[in-house]
Amino acid sequence: MVAAQDAGRFARAGTRHRFTARRGIVESVTLAAPVMLRVRVSGADFADFPATGPTDHMRVFFPDPATGEYRAPVAAGPGEDGIVRPDDPTFARDFTPLRVLRTDDAVAIEFDVYTHPSPGPAAVWAAGAAAGDELVVVGPRGSRAAPQGAGRVLVVADETALPAAARFASDVPATTAVEVIAATADDGAWVADYLADASGRAGILVRPVAVGPDPGDALVQALTAAGVDDGTYVFAAGEASALLPVRRHLLAALALPREQFSVSGYWRRGTAGFDHHTPVDPDDPD
Repeated sequence: MVAAQDAGRFARAGTRHRFTARRGIVESVTLAAPVMLRVRVSGADFADFPATGPTDHMRVFFPDPATGEYRAPVAAGPGEDGIVRPDDPTFARDFTPLRVLRTDDAVAIEFDVYTHPSPGPAAVWAAGAAAGDELVVVGPRGSRAAPQGAGRVLVVADETALPAAARFASDVPATTAVEVIAATADDGAWVADYLADASGRAGILVRPVAVGPDPGDALVQALTAAGVDDGTYVFAAGEASALLPVRRHLLAALALPREQFSVSGYWRRGTAGFDHHTPVDPDDPD
């Protein structure tokens, strides 16, 4: 059972937000890393856009890859909570809001798209997107802040979760050490520069892990090498199957209290449109 002071150390304050659809225009699409495209979207609907936690997610709607037709929800009404969904199928994926950029004249948000070898609707769209394109963003519905009392944050992430790793690095106090176990399809030489740029923070320790036939075992080995003490908060996200051994290692081998870690499957190999709310471990969904 976690001590009261430890529960406070790892506490992540929660906030609920107005759930709505926001329509915006693409300002730019730039190369943020060799396999990451950064999209900036702005518009009047983003004036109250919330992004107060590193694990925030928003659903971005893309054109039909086959026909180019664009279908997306609309806001229930000005200032109202809720959305109205179209009758026909939509194409959407969840993304981490990387930055909210506010000036006297406008509000813009940025998110990064991983251009993986087998691109889905998001990666296909991003590869051909240009300023002036329209996008609809739904959410975030709520936020959980980064732990403000942890002495160290250790993030386990594949390419899809590196934006969340960057948000952890930018959202924890400067006195909190940040390390990232980066599981990438290449040698990961670009990850340190990407995280420094995306977070605005120097000194993030990156531990590259090559993705092989048993990525879960490789991640557990990397966790063991990194070490997890009683002042470390662990966040792991990425391909759900690879994270199952990680979650079981944190619970069983390390006996970490649940307040000290969070594991989230962002996608699952072989599953299109995977719902990240799906438990990584069906035998222990909590």
